[in-house]
Amino acid sequence: MNFKKGSSDAIISLMGEGVEIVGEVSFTQGVKIDGVNKGNVKSDASLVVGSKGKVEADVAVRRISIGGEFKGTIHASERVEILKEGKVFGDLYTPCLIIEAGAVFEGKCNMSDRKATKVEEGSLLKVVEPPADGAKAAGNDKS
Repeated sequence: MNFKKGSSDAIISLMGEGVEIVGEVSFTQGVKIDGVNKGNVKSDASLVVGSKGKVEADVAVRRISIGGEFKGTIHASERVEILKEGKVFGDLYTPCLIIEAGAVFEGKCNMSDRKATKVEEGSLLKVVEPPADGAKAAGNDKS
């Protein structure tokens, strides 16, 4: 990722190899993970999972670039980028998804605006009861 210096995209913190964090992580400037992170990650900045990084988490960030391994759910307000060495197993919620050739992605991606498509859960299902008298359903009568 090409980040501008001084912005919240600038990577100023590094969680190196040999470091494992379990729990909730939050930050205000960009972070790169080359270690292991398990839990929750929340930020309005960017997250980079390096080629040696492993993340098992529910993540809510502005941008994420994955060159290592990720398992969990990602909510990215700007974009998700899976690099050619990256492996992602989980669901993505983002308006922009970039997957390089050679990358692995197993999961679902929702790219719609959740505010614009908000629908009451009850309106998604329609239950159709079979006729009480055992009559054949309309359109299925082949007599």
